[in-house]
Amino acid sequence: MPELFAIAYPDDSLAGRAAAEVERCAGELMIDPDAASVVICEHDGSCHLTTSRHPGATARWSEFWGGLLGVLLNAGEPSELDSRFRRTLRERLRPGTSVLLVAVSRLGRARMLEALRPFGGLVLSCDLAAGPTLQITRSG
Repeated sequence: MPELFAIAYPDDSLAGRAAAEVERCAGELMIDPDAASVVICEHDGSCHLTTSRHPGATARWSEFWGGLLGVLLNAGEPSELDSRFRRTLRERLRPGTSVLLVAVSRLGRARMLEALRPFGGLVLSCDLAAGPTLQITRSG
């Protein structure tokens, strides 16, 4: 099962730049290029989700990210995702900020984190296997 990473940035452009790096290095990082999305918290407080869809891809990842965003932002919605992970992510999504969401296998985890180190950000992770747990590290 993959691990879900949410990397929170203090501005609204860094997550997009980090997502471009994930897409550029997807093969090397052992990541499906559609397994990343960006959430931008607009200045009015609304959130905008951006996903990619490469040729031949199905809508599976887009549906996953859309559903996940709803679960992450709706505090009252039941979920198997760790409540601390969800709460911490909601706290980080303030007007003018952004978050990169990436689903990555354990094999690609270290490579992905190393490739994104230059972008900094607060790294949150949640195991999508049984019993999600929260890990928080500061990158950069």
